[in-house]
Amino acid sequence: MDGNLRELGQRIKQARREQGLDQAGLAEILNISVSHMSDIENGRTNFSIEIFMRLTEALQVSADVLLRTDVPEVAAVYASEVRELMEDCTPDEQDAMVQTLRNMKAVFLKNRK
Repeated sequence: MDGNLRELGQRIKQARREQGLDQAGLAEILNISVSHMSDIENGRTNFSIEIFMRLTEALQVSADVLLRTDVPEVAAVYASEVRELMEDCTPDEQDAMVQTLRNMKAVFLKNRK
């Protein structure tokens, strides 16, 4: 199973859930089988650009958000997500979140070596 397809599938699943859709409902909108929808979400199959475009429209999410390629626009999406996560937190909660992110980054950097 391709790691990129698996990650893409997980983002599609998350977006579907955020829209309050189940797999069957999204499959119906896309005019594909439920098993094909499951294979997409689990990263077990490639799918056409036509289906991808219909997915973005059905889920009301940009292709950048789903693909998460290494481009400035996607970095802005991540920054926005972090801001949204922190906006209703207390200053102490924000400090804890920043420290947690710093610790996670240190672990990631260490594991890269």
